[in-house]
Amino acid sequence: MKFLKTHSASLIILLVFTVGIYIRASWYGDLRLSIANAETDSYISASRASIFSWKIFAGQRLFTTNLIYKLADDPANCAITSFGKPGLGEEDAREIQPCFDRIALLQNYLSVFGWCFLGWMLARWLKNPFVKIFGATSIMVFGFTPQIAEWDSVLSPESLSLSMFAILLGLALEVVFRAASADEPFKPITDKALLAVLMVWYFLWVFVRDVHLYAIPITLLLIVPLFLLKKYKTARPLYYASTALMIFFVVGYLSARDSLRATRFPLMNSLDEYILPYPARVEFFKQYGMPEKEAPDYKDAPVYQAWADENASKAYAMFLLTHPGFVVTTLWWNLDMLSDEYTQPYFFTNEIQNREYLLTLGEMVNPQTGAVYLLTFAIVLVFIFQALQHRALRLSAWAWLAVCVYGIAAGTLFISYFGDTAGIRRHIMPSVEMFRLYLWVFLLPFLDLSLSGGSEE
Repeated sequence: MKFLKTHSASLIILLVFTVGIYIRASWYGDLRLSIANAETDSYISASRASIFSWKIFAGQRLFTTNLIYKLADDPANCAITSFGKPGLGEEDAREIQPCFDRIALLQNYLSVFGWCFLGWMLARWLKNPFVKIFGATSIMVFGFTPQIAEWDSVLSPESLSLSMFAILLGLALEVVFRAASADEPFKPITDKALLAVLMVWYFLWVFVRDVHLYAIPITLLLIVPLFLLKKYKTARPLYYASTALMIFFVVGYLSARDSLRATRFPLMNSLDEYILPYPARVEFFKQYGMPEKEAPDYKDAPVYQAWADENASKAYAMFLLTHPGFVVTTLWWNLDMLSDEYTQPYFFTNEIQNREYLLTLGEMVNPQTGAVYLLTFAIVLVFIFQALQHRALRLSAWAWLAVCVYGIAAGTLFISYFGDTAGIRRHIMPSVEMFRLYLWVFLLPFLDLSLSGGSEE
């Protein structure tokens, strides 16, 4: 009886997870079902690079997806038989595609584990039993409803981006709170091992999408002030982790530069949309040596493309930094896109059981409103002010994580939105969902505090 009373919240959470996993595994159809999209072929071809070559990093796609798509690197036996083209109104039914069934299984397994893992780790660092159960359940529902779960059947990086981020955030919760509560952070071997696992997983997540690379400077910017605190000055593992992050960034930057995957087409799409039709903006780019574009197609405009490969990224970055009015108005006039629903558009959903009920449930935890961005910003400010005022260890840990995750969500959304106008909805989807997830993760500590008698420790 004492065991049941002490661990009642954990047992209820495990029961909820069991029911959720059963529904997730049975209502969505065979977990091996998948569908390709316009970019799937490029992931297959990029994965053919040798794992020991620089091309595995500097190819058309990134290291982690290259590793995963090696599961389908066999032209003789692997075939795409289901292809969704929503832009042409040609959705398709999912199929169990040779070889790609393994990728679909991996994406589904990572998703199921990732959302339950994040829910469990979040509950670990909450006090009130009701808040623990509510928090873990909310996170699971967030990841198991169609707005997120259906992407696990699509052969593109959106599913991996979100489920791996859920695992990353779960690991970060454990590492940050252990460090905050310890007199000598990272001294126990368990804490060192957890930090090492976090770094390995961070590496794998960064190399799922180019935009993830920008999470590294945000994280480093928040780690550096920790070294000013007495107890972190001698935390050598934290120095090693910071060094590792810097190496990850250098590798990511050099691989993106050498592959031209970010400038050859994505950035050109943005210049075509935002710059070239406007003479005043063109004049700004001419300060960076931009020549006239010789022809509509880049292959017929070699001088322009050569300039773009070398200088377009710098010129465009300076344009965005020096034209905040353009940034604000562009985002404002497209706020409906940032507040839209992001269910996958690639495959028919007739075989998904009780989908209408699942969608309704998903809307409760996946709010489709611009208020999300205002609320998340308010949460960040409140955490900062509360941490500065009370200087409590747990509250400071929550504040550090809140600022870090907000920075990553905002940074990746900004780069995704302005970095490529082709397929923009799909590109910004993971970052939009990060903001929506943010509400559940970082509102819960306030609810927990109010129900736990106001004690921060």
